[in-house]
Amino acid sequence: MLGNSPKIYPIVCLFFTLIACSGPKPPEAINYKHCAACHKGIESISRNHEFECKICHLQPARQTMPFLEEHESIIRNPSDPRWVSLFCGKCHEKEIKQVQTSLHSTMAGIINQTRYLWGAQDVAFPPIYSANHALKPLPESPLHPESPAELVDDFLRRKCLRCHLHTKGPEAKGLYRATGCAACHMIYNNKGLYEGTDKAIDKHKPSYPMVHRFTKQIPDMQCLHCHNQNHVGADYEGLFEHDYSKTYRSRTTGGAPLPVIYGLDQHHLARDVHAEKGLWCIDCHSRKEIMGDGKLRGYALAVPMIKCKDCHAGFFEPAPNPSLKGITEHDGRFYFHSSYTGKTYPLTLFSKETLSHSVSLHQRVRCSACHAQWSFQDYGLSVIREDYADYIKWRKLTDQGDPYLKDFLDEQLGREKIDPPASPDWLDSRLKKGAWYTGWRFRRWEWMPLGMDQNQKYSILRPKYQYFISYVDATGYVVLDNVVPQRGDDSDLGWTFMPYVPHTTSPVGRSCESCHLNNIAAGIGVFDGSTIDTQLTIPSTPVFPSMTLMSNEAQKRLLLRK
Repeated sequence: MLGNSPKIYPIVCLFFTLIACSGPKPPEAINYKHCAACHKGIESISRNHEFECKICHLQPARQTMPFLEEHESIIRNPSDPRWVSLFCGKCHEKEIKQVQTSLHSTMAGIINQTRYLWGAQDVAFPPIYSANHALKPLPESPLHPESPAELVDDFLRRKCLRCHLHTKGPEAKGLYRATGCAACHMIYNNKGLYEGTDKAIDKHKPSYPMVHRFTKQIPDMQCLHCHNQNHVGADYEGLFEHDYSKTYRSRTTGGAPLPVIYGLDQHHLARDVHAEKGLWCIDCHSRKEIMGDGKLRGYALAVPMIKCKDCHAGFFEPAPNPSLKGITEHDGRFYFHSSYTGKTYPLTLFSKETLSHSVSLHQRVRCSACHAQWSFQDYGLSVIREDYADYIKWRKLTDQGDPYLKDFLDEQLGREKIDPPASPDWLDSRLKKGAWYTGWRFRRWEWMPLGMDQNQKYSILRPKYQYFISYVDATGYVVLDNVVPQRGDDSDLGWTFMPYVPHTTSPVGRSCESCHLNNIAAGIGVFDGSTIDTQLTIPSTPVFPSMTLMSNEAQKRLLLRK
């Protein structure tokens, strides 16, 4: 009937047309070039970078487009090494080149020393490989490695290089940071949570800086996002890692584990006196030291840095270095003013009236050799790569300072059907088969053997490292079983002790007996029967020819022997 009525038909059509038009309209496309439409309240990046958002966050070809349909093309961190030359190079070409050759970027010390100790190259210095393209790119290990020399590159890529400037690292509590310039200059709190006023950022979602702002005021918290575990930086705050077994986890009075920071819980020992006074890391560690001076260095002690005598004078320096930024003199007294904290500190000066300072032979002793309160001393590092799924034996050792590994093991141990092991390559971000596990024979902080640094000054040594290497392939076959590597030039075992400056300074030196008449200080080790553990306490030769162990003559003098 309806179809036969010419009068009703147009009315019905109009009715259904109105219904269709009154429904929800399709959303208008978002133009992602209008950043401030969503990011309301976002902070200014800095007074010197008051540019339109697109200048730093869009590639040049997209900056001229009137409409941007997708958010994915926005560069979140233009200072990342992949983008830094494009976005920052016009104004900061010199700084970029310097950073590219700095140890923070090349990681040349760690890479070349470890490759030499595992037999993969003939020398540790001059450096051959780097984590970036300043030197030869670090190769990948073969698919079926059969020796430490063939395994070492995989070990470096997956266990040692999570802190280089090209990666954000494991992103766990205390370990959040950006890449490139922002790794230092964009501040993150330990939880990786945003604290600013940008309405578009979820303040409960981790992996964001505290605010959208570059700064030169870099607090120690930022440095510790990389300089943690038993490495320089953690000692400044008095932190010494617990061992890995669940037996050593810190617990509350109710029995629950305490929150973990930096991947593992720590003993809390004496802080450095400079930390106690409120000095920041960057008060002593200069821009050139941290960002580089354009020269390739092969180890940390080769980098020009401020020394104790620059502030406190010394045997041959009657007064502080007047050219050092922050040092002033008033009425015959010297002061250091921190431009970062805003505090002024009176400087205690070296005095020859002090008994230990009146000994002429002590002119060849580093200040830290006496004034360090304690030192990282980790002995016997077992490293095991397993491509075979066998997780039960690790159930009490899931905490190894590696957040990724802990999460992986906890997940697999709770499943009926397990996956084969896999872990990330920190250089190329790929997930690869196999996982590396580690463990120590024992760890100490009070033993301080002495040796000679690159300037032939007496310095505290620490083992770096005493490797025992194992490898189990995907079939469960044990290819390497607790192998001690040989150095690349076959000169010695692939173990070493290296000169080290503990950041555990006390204004008063340790007792005379901590060095004199002390077998450990003299480099003879602990002797209470000959076991693998006591053998580990005897220092091995440093990897650089300019650094040496204590001579027999020096040992005799220290032990008052004829």
